[in-house]
Amino acid sequence: MAASFADLVLPRVCVGCGAATAPLCVRCVAMAEPLRGTVGELSVSAAAVYDGAVRTALLAYKERGRRDLARALAMLLAQAVGSQPNDRTVLVPVPSTPAARRARGGDHMARLARAASRTCGLRVSTPLRYGRAVRDSAGLSSAARLDNLNAAMSAGPPSGRPAVIVDDIATTGATLREAARALTAAGWMVAGAAVVAATTRHDGGGLPWRLASHGSSVRAT
Repeated sequence: MAASFADLVLPRVCVGCGAATAPLCVRCVAMAEPLRGTVGELSVSAAAVYDGAVRTALLAYKERGRRDLARALAMLLAQAVGSQPNDRTVLVPVPSTPAARRARGGDHMARLARAASRTCGLRVSTPLRYGRAVRDSAGLSSAARLDNLNAAMSAGPPSGRPAVIVDDIATTGATLREAARALTAAGWMVAGAAVVAATTRHDGGGLPWRLASHGSSVRAT
């Protein structure tokens, strides 16, 4: 409520550069470099590296209730979705845990997926659920993330259309891997995955990614 009130009485400034234009301005969005990578057999597209203005915007949207950032972030997600096969596909958001929904006032990815669907013209389906409690993945190693999410999700029956899994951030790929496993086990065809941003690090670990614009490689954690 406080964030909504502030949006009404305070001038909108870009969370990235401070320009008095929009919550995330066109210039900051245009600076995002798209990435392509894989998680196992799953093709993954990211609209940006998880850094700078995009990182600030995602944190503000998720953790500080800045729903005014949803439109710009949804546009980035729609760009990533556009890099995946989209003939008759549906967007399937990764679910929030019950604890995260309570803390954030709802499922932030379901909202983002619905906003992105209006841009890319695809339907949204929400068959994924957590069947058991999982820990917050922040600070966990790649192996610990995989163990934490192992067989944690289940999915409802398929819609008859291929799924593109959507999430906000790709880190080790454990969440996308588990979502794809649950959907496949329930009879879904998974066409790929799309995320707003992918994290990178410089110690040689993590998933391999390439900049979609010119093919050079980075590594995502």
